[in-house]
Amino acid sequence: MNSVDFGAALEAARLKHHIPGISGAACVGGEVFAAASGVTNVVTGVEMTVDAILHIGSITKIFNATLLMQLVEEGRISLDKPAIEYLPDLRLGDVEALHAITVEQLVNHTSGIDANLLPDAGHDEETIEKTVQRSGNAGQLHAPGAARSYCNAGTVIAGYLCQRVAQKSWYDLVKERIFQPLEMDRAVVLPEDALLHRCSVGHSVDAETGKATRTRQAFLPLGFAPAGSTAMMSATNLLAFVNAHLAGGRGASGKRILSRESAELMRQPSGSVTGPACFDGGIAWMLLPDGLVHHGGGGPGILSWFVAHPSSGTILVILTNGENGFKAINDIVGPFFASRFGIQPFPAPRPVALDPGDDLSEYAGSYENNTTVHEIHVRDGRLSWNARAKDEYADASPLEERAPIPLVPSENRTFFCDAVSVRFTPPANGHCEYLIHSYRMHRRIAAET
Repeated sequence: MNSVDFGAALEAARLKHHIPGISGAACVGGEVFAAASGVTNVVTGVEMTVDAILHIGSITKIFNATLLMQLVEEGRISLDKPAIEYLPDLRLGDVEALHAITVEQLVNHTSGIDANLLPDAGHDEETIEKTVQRSGNAGQLHAPGAARSYCNAGTVIAGYLCQRVAQKSWYDLVKERIFQPLEMDRAVVLPEDALLHRCSVGHSVDAETGKATRTRQAFLPLGFAPAGSTAMMSATNLLAFVNAHLAGGRGASGKRILSRESAELMRQPSGSVTGPACFDGGIAWMLLPDGLVHHGGGGPGILSWFVAHPSSGTILVILTNGENGFKAINDIVGPFFASRFGIQPFPAPRPVALDPGDDLSEYAGSYENNTTVHEIHVRDGRLSWNARAKDEYADASPLEERAPIPLVPSENRTFFCDAVSVRFTPPANGHCEYLIHSYRMHRRIAAET
């Protein structure tokens, strides 16, 4: 791949999937190149350029964990200590879990806290501290360390811990300890700072017509900033950050944000998980087979991702301003990593035939976490799925139950359709206890209705 091929791949994927704008950066064989296509906003028609900033969503979690590891290196925080030792005012709905959750479990997604997202409390209330307080009644999806399920609340608590220990705003910590030493001059975490740049906004995309509509909201609740609600940057700036991690914590200018030991530790498997795992994870990093690492981020009408091959220093960063951006992203990263390393980062599920003895009723029922309810039905010898949000967390949050979508069986208790893939934990007592969707566990709460 060269810069011309990269630009052409971005443009083709954007047009194919009707995404308003896309920006990407790559490091291949030591060469860095970038490209952009489309517009930042279908209403204003402003051109998407390589210096535009786009939402990175949950990729922010690696920035947040980097701050945490800096404080660990300084001897101010210990990963294996309970978080409540540093935050004595911390509250959760499960007192036993509250006293057991370690600092590391907050950032390796094994805390079990059931607070994926909370409804927006209004601008004056949306601070990191108040978001932690509003999570005080959160229950547990599982006991600490018993499983790995994507957890926004743990990341927010970790960010709050950083600002409490450092006695400085989380936003200032990110700017001073990461953006400035890495010379990331097109990166923001304060929403108002986005006005200083050519900035992108999210869009919904009609699946039938391909028409894109700008979202009504620019950000998820601001108090979830450490988990990814506010960070925006250019693809080249995100590439610089990932590159610094792969280079042992040292940026291109020679300045360090982490020691080599800490940078490498973050990409190692973290946590002794005694039960199901929705994914393989390190300290904030998400791990793929064959030595690949990655992270994605979503938000109102946006989807962004990067995939890296640390042993060769190869990185692809793709940022989009369309809610269906993953299809475009996979059209780019899939063929690239397959041709270069023989690896498909996100292989499509493979259809398999059901065993005549399979009891589909084991899967049927209602599953939920604090934001979403999934309904699994058995109809005419196959499973069907629908889901609804418990609140309007973003423009596209489906509040009403929609028509069930037939699911195709795949391997390892996985079922899929074009828009969704769900996996189930092994049956116990006649039914599956958890449904896994979008890296998150959802506990079974009722039989099929």
